[in-house]
Amino acid sequence: MNRGEKESTVDGTTVIRKPVRSARLQVRPDGTLRVVAPPAFDVEGFLQRNAAWIEKRRRELDRLAADGRGREDLLLLHGRFCRLVPAARFAIDETRGTVACPSVPALRRGLSRTLKEEVLGRLEAYPDLVGRREGRIAVKMQKTRWGSCSALGNLNINLRVVALPETLREYVVVHEAAHLREQNHSKRFWRLVGDRYPNYQAAEAELRRYWIILERNRIWGTLRDMR
Repeated sequence: MNRGEKESTVDGTTVIRKPVRSARLQVRPDGTLRVVAPPAFDVEGFLQRNAAWIEKRRRELDRLAADGRGREDLLLLHGRFCRLVPAARFAIDETRGTVACPSVPALRRGLSRTLKEEVLGRLEAYPDLVGRREGRIAVKMQKTRWGSCSALGNLNINLRVVALPETLREYVVVHEAAHLREQNHSKRFWRLVGDRYPNYQAAEAELRRYWIILERNRIWGTLRDMR
């Protein structure tokens, strides 16, 4: 935390006190609340005044997470929920719907290798976007984004992308590859994306849904929280 900030958590509500002009309220993907407010602000009253909006937002998040309900202890991989089975080596059995691994760190390494190899292969299909790209490709566990592209042409892909079905994995690659040509989200950028993935608006909506499911998934939560 920054100097001058104080944080407390009560009944699933995290309150961060800092010198801001007005209070901000966020309903997290798991339904808990985060409030950023001035030091002397009446947070309890603020929550009471916004109770209807909070309940509406929680219902919306529950709707988005419906496909993952009751399957929070299964690994979402390639759009399917798979069972983890103990084994000496990492291996994916798509037919049986199982992922073998000796440990959580081994699972993360195996998933990272799988995703990086796939991304490299998919990028080859878009030479007009990639050009003579000399930047690196890294798979990371990013907190808020599916991917990013630096001014140097380095692509960072969120490990969570490996959880997505094939069409959405393709979309993430197209989106980030387009950033090699256009760094911002300008009209030109979206034309580049749309020329190669016409249904990108539906893909964006699906990505939001999958993000909520993954935020509530306990296995992906363990992978996210690894040091």
